[in-house]
Order: sequence, then structure tokens, then C-alpha cells
Amino acid sequence: MTDEEIARRLRQKDMDIFDYIMERYNKLLWVVIGNILGKIGSTEDIEDCISDIYIKLIENPKIYNHKKGSLKSLLVKVGKNLAIDRYRKLTRCNISEIHENFGIEDDNGPLLSILENENIGEILDALENLKEPDREIIIRRYFYNEKVKVISEKMGLPSKKVENILYQGKIKLKRILLKEEGFNE
Repeated sequence: MTDEEIARRLRQKDMDIFDYIMERYNKLLWVVIGNILGKIGSTEDIEDCISDIYIKLIENPKIYNHKKGSLKSLLVKVGKNLAIDRYRKLTRCNISEIHENFGIEDDNGPLLSILENENIGEILDALENLKEPDREIIIRRYFYNEKVKVISEKMGLPSKKVENILYQGKIKLKRILLKEEGFNE
């Protein structure tokens, strides 16, 4: 089927074309979106993003113009944007929860000012400097508020090891954030 024919059938809202598109591009979209949401989102988040792509296409079939590019590139572009939006939504959290979870007191110290003035994305970037499973354990505990016991069971680690990783991880994260801001301990 040619891109021109696909575009024409989309504008006619031919539902058979959506079946064809889904069958042809679902695996690709799963990989693209899974690469963005895989560590932080659930299977349902990935499925929701893929569904949202098709909904956008159904609601506005004119977004696909075969003369400007392939359907594949459009679907990937829309998918990436939706996945990034979902990622931001999933990683957004309340700064006061971070203060509480990291045991930061309101003493106008350097870490407090960093957390108050910087985007949560910078904290996530700092987390990227941690190795696995440390990063995943910290995210599960402090961003998703999972209990140590639950993390321990899900990851197949002793609770004491999870507690030690959390303690050491907070210290490492604090050092990373302070170093990025030019503070020396």
C-alpha cells in the first residue's frame, strides 16, 4: 500500500486502514516508547501512549501528509513526544516530599537551595550517575514511595541491603548535586 493511498484512506476515516497501521507499526512504537518509559513507566503507560498516537491520528488524519514524510516517521515523532510528556508527568514530584525523603532540614543549606531552585529533571540527571540497582531502588523508594520490604521482594534483595543502598545512594546523590552546583563539602 502506498503512502498516498494510506493518507487518502485516513482522511476518509476508513477504519480498516487503522488496523493496517496498528499491525504494521505497533512493534516499532512499542520499542520507541519503551525506550523512553521503560525504566520509569509501566506496561500500561506504554500502551496508553501507543493508543494516544492512534487516537490523534483518528481525530486529526490531516496531520499525515505523505508529501512531507513517511507515516512511520510521523508515528515515531508523535510517539516520542507523547512518551516524553508521560515521562515528565511520571517523574514530577513534590519538592517537599524529596526534602522529607532525603532528610533535608530547612536550614537554608546549599542542598536545600539547590532543590528549591532547580528543576526536578536535574535531580533525575544526577540519578543517572548512580549505578543499577542503586538508581532503581532510590527511584522506587523516594519517587514512588515503595516500602523497603516491597522493593526488597520485587528486586530479590535482602531488606538490609536495600536500606544500605538507600543510605549510600542519598550520600552519593548529595555529593553529585553539590559538585554540580560548585559547592565543596
